[in-house]
Amino acid sequence: MKPTLFILSLILLGTANQYAQDKPAKGTVTAEEKAKLKEMRKDLNLTEEQKAKLKEIHKEHKATKEARKAISKEQRKAEHLATKAKVDTILNNEQDAKMSEIRKKRREYRKD
Repeated sequence: MKPTLFILSLILLGTANQYAQDKPAKGTVTAEEKAKLKEMRKDLNLTEEQKAKLKEIHKEHKATKEARKAISKEQRKAEHLATKAKVDTILNNEQDAKMSEIRKKRREYRKD
């Protein structure tokens, strides 16, 4: 192998390795995401009852995670909207407005 090709290969492998280290493993929650969730809960000023209900919804959603992989995109979207609707019924008007703003910011962030 030519020296320049060898060096180029090493650079590419190093870059790929660095990129892989920067991204968390799929399905894991990073410390940053946990902090954002904690901040969101604080911003929404949830009661203990609301926290318990949201935790139950989250458990249900997490329990069906593997099963959702086998269904169509439309069905997954429908389930997502149903879960969102459950969450929205728990929130009062002020919290719902704040949650809408959080979701809007999240969509804008994902577009970038």
